[in-house]
Amino acid sequence: MSDEYPALVSYPPNPGPNWKVENVKVSRSPDEHELKVRMLATGICHSDIVVASIPDTAPGTRYPRILGHEGAGIVEEVGPGVTVAKVGDPVLLSYNFCRKCDLCNNDQQANCMKWMMLNAVGAPGNFETLGGQDVNGNFFGQSSFAGGSIVKEGSVVNVKDMVKDQEELKLLAPLGCGMLTGSGAVLNAANPKSRDIVMVTGVGGVGLAAIMAAKLAGCKEIIAVDKVASRLEVAKELGATKVISTSQEGSNLAEDACNAVQGQRISYVIETTGAIPVITAAMEALGKRGKHIQVGVPPFDSELTLPLSKFFTENKTFECCYLGDTTGQIQIPKMIQWYHEGKFPIDKIVKFFPAKDALQALQGMEDGSAIKPVIVW
Repeated sequence: MSDEYPALVSYPPNPGPNWKVENVKVSRSPDEHELKVRMLATGICHSDIVVASIPDTAPGTRYPRILGHEGAGIVEEVGPGVTVAKVGDPVLLSYNFCRKCDLCNNDQQANCMKWMMLNAVGAPGNFETLGGQDVNGNFFGQSSFAGGSIVKEGSVVNVKDMVKDQEELKLLAPLGCGMLTGSGAVLNAANPKSRDIVMVTGVGGVGLAAIMAAKLAGCKEIIAVDKVASRLEVAKELGATKVISTSQEGSNLAEDACNAVQGQRISYVIETTGAIPVITAAMEALGKRGKHIQVGVPPFDSELTLPLSKFFTENKTFECCYLGDTTGQIQIPKMIQWYHEGKFPIDKIVKFFPAKDALQALQGMEDGSAIKPVIVW
């Protein structure tokens, strides 16, 4: 087994994300409740770009670092006490949680009291450059933007009895965050009924997962909102009954949404962009007694003004939903089953990139040419 792997390394922003494709070494063996996983593929999530944009002066931020939190791979080594998988098992990777706090003990693992420390801060001593510089790892308990990584047991979902082969395992890499988040936001946080109208703002990977889930739920109307025409076409193919383009300068999303439903009530908004103007317009379009579910991660230090009086008089709700209010261990098997049944066709939105083209994959996500880029190691 090699300890040297290709990786996508994040360096201090200048001012945007500063990535470099280079080889790194995994600098240690797995400790208790850890595994070493050889990555086959890793999905790129918008959160990776947001985190890579955080200034190195922010508390708890350490560069260089390896991000990535939608890993798919094969177990190469297990540490003491590991029970989730054995050497050779195929695994999908999601987020880590403590299993001990009151939220974890009440099926709220996505809101774990130690979530930030276990997933966002990272830890030294996992990787090093070929020149010997330490590279921060442990992002989401996995740091899967590398061909091999030390992974926390809590992040691992063993799929040995669920996937057909390694090619399918690569395709399913995005289930660990983006697909989990979008589908869970609809089916767990919203839980819509057949009478409901759902509007999804932003139809990248997360938004399209929400579209597919809303179709699974049998919603009366599913409205997709985006500025990229090709994404709206895919949204229609996956279940959207109406689409709204925001590509035109001066377009009014709230007005266009009201026109689209022709006086009916939008019950739920699944907001995936994290863009403050879109959030504001979506809240305005939301119908009486509706629920706005914020999924998209806003830029660092963003602020939002909430129209509290209108929300109060119309009995609207604003809720932040992280990671679909579920866990990989619960949601990933469901999504694999839906995929096999033809109800969750993620193959229509995934685009593979070899590791050497990882920067092109990131650019594809930014400009909309790749809905769900997946790096193949």
